[in-house]
Amino acid sequence: MSAKVLAFEQIKRLMGWCPACRKIDAKNEQTFCFANQPAVSGKKRESGAWPDFRTSNVTYPANSALFCLFFAAGFNLLPRTEDLPRFLAGLILLNAIYYWFSIKSLSAEIQLDSRGVNMQSFRMREFKLPYREIESIVEHKLEKRSKKSSLLLFILGGIAVLCIAACMVLEGEDRFLVRLFVLTISILPLTLFWERNQKTRYHDLNTQLYIKTRRKKWYEWSSYYSIITDEASAAELKSSIEKHL
Repeated sequence: MSAKVLAFEQIKRLMGWCPACRKIDAKNEQTFCFANQPAVSGKKRESGAWPDFRTSNVTYPANSALFCLFFAAGFNLLPRTEDLPRFLAGLILLNAIYYWFSIKSLSAEIQLDSRGVNMQSFRMREFKLPYREIESIVEHKLEKRSKKSSLLLFILGGIAVLCIAACMVLEGEDRFLVRLFVLTISILPLTLFWERNQKTRYHDLNTQLYIKTRRKKWYEWSSYYSIITDEASAAELKSSIEKHL
C-alpha cells in the first residue's frame, strides 16, 4: 500500500469515519393533516354544503346604547348618596360593572352557519337569529368624522359640563359636585383601557348593516338589528345571508 493511501486512511479515521458503520439514508418528512381547524376571523370556510363565515371585527350599537344607559344612571344616582361608605361601595360596584361591560363588548363576534346568524356578546349575551326570521338586510356606508367636528363636539361638551357645575355651585350642591368629580376620576383607567383595545382590536369599522326581522318582539324598540364592521366583512355577511332568504 502506497504512502498516499495510508495517509488518506489515517485522515479518514481522524475525522471520525468508521468502516463498520452503514450508510444512513435521509428519511422523508411526514406531512400531517389536522382536522376541525377553527375558522379564521373574517374568512369564509366551506363546511360541507353550508358556508361558514366568522369575524370578530364587529361592534353592536345596541351594546353602546346599553352601556350609555348604565353610565348615565350611575352618574346621576351615585353622587346623590349621602352616606360616604355607601358611596364608596357603590363606586367600586359601578366600576366593576363598567369593566364587565367593556370586556363583554370587546369579545363581540358574529358567525354564520347553516341555521342562522350567531351574535356573541350582543346585548351582553349570545343571540341567535334564524334565517327564517330575517326579512331583509341593508348596507349603509359610514362617513368618517373629521377632526374639526370632533374638536367642536369636545368643546361643546366641555362648555355644557362647566355650565352644569356652575349651576350646582350656585344651588349649594358642592357635595354632589365633589363626588361627581371623584366618580369621573375613577373611570379614567377604564377609558384608557377601552381606547387602547379599540385601536389594537378593531380596524376600518366603516360599514353598518341593518337586519330587519319579520316580527318585532314586544320588549324591543324596533325590528332592526344593527351591526358595524369593515366593508369586506359587511359585503360577505350580506351576500351570505341573502342566499338563505
